[in-house]
Amino acid sequence: MSHKQYEKWILNDSPLSEEERKLLDAHLVVCENCRKLKKGWQNSLQLMQSSEQHKPAPGFTSRWQIKIQQEHRRKRIVRNRIILFSSVLFMLFASAAYIVLSGSLSAFLANLITISAQVILFITRGLSELTLFFNEIPSILRWSIGIFMMGVANMFIILLSYLIWKARRNHKEVQGAHIYAQD
Repeated sequence: MSHKQYEKWILNDSPLSEEERKLLDAHLVVCENCRKLKKGWQNSLQLMQSSEQHKPAPGFTSRWQIKIQQEHRRKRIVRNRIILFSSVLFMLFASAAYIVLSGSLSAFLANLITISAQVILFITRGLSELTLFFNEIPSILRWSIGIFMMGVANMFIILLSYLIWKARRNHKEVQGAHIYAQD
């Protein structure tokens, strides 16, 4: 009989038949390696059964669930970014392929330059008309509007600063939770 079969019987938890037990006992008399294996396995089983079960630290389950949720959220964000980037890249390649294959590259460039020039002219005309409009407004009203707009700009700057501070604080808390969960 194969030596592996005896090792399998020694390490197997299911009971052996009478014939298998007699064969194993006879083999253990002549094989020192299998005797050491059986003794070591019995000592290991006794140690596992006699040792006390360790309980996880309080809050382990909630920390683990938070970690899993954060990992799912991170994977979803990465997946969405990949989809968005791939879509934009596909659109660029499709547009470039159409322009090159249709032979209208020169027409495309001419239209692009024309449209760009028209946009620049539109913006400059609008700014000059806006300047004329503001020159018609009394100076006290212009100063009042300017001060009001500065207040609105400061409000947005303060709001943006608060949001950045809050995001950094949340990031530090998440990092702390990761470190705590790893411990």
